[in-house]
Amino acid sequence: MKVPSFELQVRVARLQDHLRAQGIDGALLVQRADTLYYSGTAQNVHLYIPRAGRPLVLAYRDFARAQSESSWGVVPLTGLSKLPEFIEGAGNPLPNVLGLEFDVLPVSQFERYRRLWPEAVFRDISAAIRHQRAVKSDWELERLKEAAEIYPQLLVYAREILRPGMTELELEGLLEGKARALGHGGFVRTRGFGSEFHFGAVTAGARAAVAGAFDGPVVGAGLSPEHPGGASVAGIAEGEPIVVDTVSVVRGYQIDQTRMFVLGRLSPELTEAYRVACEIEERLRRLLLPGRVAGQVYEEVLTWVKDNTPYAENFMGFAHSRVSFVGHGVGLELDELPTISRGAKDILVPGMVIAIEPKFVFPGVGVVGIEDTVVVEGSTGASFLSKAPRELQIVRAEGDAGGQKADETLR
Repeated sequence: MKVPSFELQVRVARLQDHLRAQGIDGALLVQRADTLYYSGTAQNVHLYIPRAGRPLVLAYRDFARAQSESSWGVVPLTGLSKLPEFIEGAGNPLPNVLGLEFDVLPVSQFERYRRLWPEAVFRDISAAIRHQRAVKSDWELERLKEAAEIYPQLLVYAREILRPGMTELELEGLLEGKARALGHGGFVRTRGFGSEFHFGAVTAGARAAVAGAFDGPVVGAGLSPEHPGGASVAGIAEGEPIVVDTVSVVRGYQIDQTRMFVLGRLSPELTEAYRVACEIEERLRRLLLPGRVAGQVYEEVLTWVKDNTPYAENFMGFAHSRVSFVGHGVGLELDELPTISRGAKDILVPGMVIAIEPKFVFPGVGVVGIEDTVVVEGSTGASFLSKAPRELQIVRAEGDAGGQKADETLR
């Protein structure tokens, strides 16, 4: 199923409005998520969008697939040196002002473009693209809802297979295999420089509280210095808080969710912290109103945690490893705009999709928290796109005859 041509036409028209307003003659896009967004194909292409008229998809590999997937005209790209020739051949004047994705474009490739257009002025259009992509259309929201169908089924499967002594890596691998069988696409695209991500992270106990390079509240011990985050080969013990933080992707669109599991009983202290995390999530959801400034929402949440909980020092990390956000945009990439973060100036508008993730990190003990993907809508706050139950997932361990029960719900 192709991206509808009307959907692509609206996306391109909005970018062209920006080009004309900024006096830019055309945009040359190469980053995979951006070219997919405007062309409908994830093949290796250069996409030229003039300030008026039809875009030009220049396919290096694979031309036939790009031609079948995109609603725009596609031509084979036989070499970067021919870019000006192809642009002129499509009836476009050569740009005097050319927009590029400065945030992701390698310097070496930028230098090649400068040699092709020695007289041109180059402008950064990455912010405009990211802000446009932050607001999802009805068609995109339907894809996100499809992605949200996977995670609830993973929770059921996790309850079936989780057992004492199972390693984090084994649990994560089985969950990823199940997700793929349910339609998870596999690719988890990110935009940040040096960013690496996959299906997600399954971490338990004190290992979940290990800090690392990943810019998130929960990193995990990982497998080695070369893979320093996520699941480890340690066995999961009874009573440990188990963080199941995974991404489901359907047709490129990502849903980010976190749920908590425990084998047997979770300590009263961590149970209470989880209840507070769920309360924060609900407060945050109600604060995500059209017209609100993202950074102000973040400060209100931070203030509430400081004034009403004993966990301020553990919120979104600990000590030097704390992060300064509590939500991030998701869509074709995991790190989209807006971010609900310190100093963020984005004004929330209907259609923005955000993963909100209040979490508490207790060094030497573990992590508790929750994450859901929501869409900004109207006067009652954002609406959940996530469909999984929010209760603490309690799996009875062998010999567990009392305390928390397997079917007990804790918020």
